[in-house]
Amino acid sequence: MRYLGIDAGGTLTKLVYEEHGRYHYKVFDSKKLPQMMNWIRLTSPDSKLFLTGGKAEKIKMLVPESAVFPEFKSIEEGIRKLVHTQNEKLDRYILVNIGTGTSFFKVAPNEFSRVTGSGMGGGMFIGLGALLTGTDDFHELVEMSENGNREAVDLMVKDVYEGDDSPVPDYLTAANFAKLGSGAASTKDVTRSLTNLIAETVILLSHQLAVSHRCQKLVFIGSTLIANSPLKEDLKQFETLLGCQCVFIENGSFSGSIGALRLGLKSLGISQNSH
Repeated sequence: MRYLGIDAGGTLTKLVYEEHGRYHYKVFDSKKLPQMMNWIRLTSPDSKLFLTGGKAEKIKMLVPESAVFPEFKSIEEGIRKLVHTQNEKLDRYILVNIGTGTSFFKVAPNEFSRVTGSGMGGGMFIGLGALLTGTDDFHELVEMSENGNREAVDLMVKDVYEGDDSPVPDYLTAANFAKLGSGAASTKDVTRSLTNLIAETVILLSHQLAVSHRCQKLVFIGSTLIANSPLKEDLKQFETLLGCQCVFIENGSFSGSIGALRLGLKSLGISQNSH
């Protein structure tokens, strides 16, 4: 572990290192950076740190000899490496990075540009999740969501039309959280409704961008997707309706840290063979 790539985000800090030609991954709470630094000092005290992300400068203050790389450039470097390894047929797409908030990028062979962003993301999931359920533990919230039924919370199109023909599919949401006042929903149901609210908003924004930029493929990365099958399911439910393809990149949440590592090694003239 001579070299470490670190993406210090608003909620999570993602760390990548290379051993025997393969990347290895670790995640730390961004509120507990001293714990990560202790881990680094214990396991690899002489390692060179390549940093990116909103809290990169905080780490650089602790380790002045570390190098900081621009966040979007790091994401581009990392996602192009992951896509090349996992799905070489992806050449033109909208990249959706669901972290604390969500950023949207247009990606083509010779282009990588951020086109818009949204406050919908993991920060909202944790913050509103804590208000609605009493816990701010991301993994607990995901588990609750996995076992919840949003139809106990959301007013569905089929609830409005009550069996009559509707102009849109009956499984769509007519109004998020509209049934919450009835008192019949559990915290699991509420959490699943929150997950779906985020998914609906993100996928609709993504689709609008895909149409305007003439892309059919939506590529999703970001720390909010880590072990979050409910969010992935709720994003994919619109594929057929919107005529788009949702692609989830393995270890995509580490794009920034992989990119920082690769940019750092390039700056030192070191060849890279990781896959």
